[in-house]
Amino acid sequence: MPALSKTSSKYSKKEVLKLKEVFDDQDKDGSGEIDVNELMESLKKTNLGSEAVDMFKSLDRDGSKKIDFSEYVKVYYRYATPEDVKEMMLWAYPVKEEKKVEVKVLSDEQKAEIKSIFVLYDTNNNGTLCKKELTEALSATGYDDEEIEEMFEDFDGDGNNEIDFPEFCQMLEASYLA
Repeated sequence: MPALSKTSSKYSKKEVLKLKEVFDDQDKDGSGEIDVNELMESLKKTNLGSEAVDMFKSLDRDGSKKIDFSEYVKVYYRYATPEDVKEMMLWAYPVKEEKKVEVKVLSDEQKAEIKSIFVLYDTNNNGTLCKKELTEALSATGYDDEEIEEMFEDFDGDGNNEIDFPEFCQMLEASYLA
């Protein structure tokens, strides 16, 4: 039998999704599986309560003592092929597309602006920022000493107790582009 296309199926997607709702109602702990106690609990409201254990055994096709939705589907749709069941499972558990993470990069204009800020903060003109220079500069922008210390430790990549321009850029990228 050819694989089912996305647009046609001999089974109703709406019906399968309704069956999934019933399954989820019985799955009291939200584990994605129904155990015998959950089945018994859900059948208490019906005249099938006394038959729960036998029903459970017939539903638990793999003997795992738990019923997952695919087992549920296979009993409900006895004549469904493995391809049919796979399609129904995709209806019930659609594959979620991963969101593409946009990598943000500083523009040349932003880098030039950061360079001018760096030069302004570098009061001793040695091309790096020591803790004192960074603390004086960032205290005026609302950061407290603890935050500045943490930033210094995080971005002093080479451990020389100074922040050079590339480290300063990384620090600002992390703070403002994240």
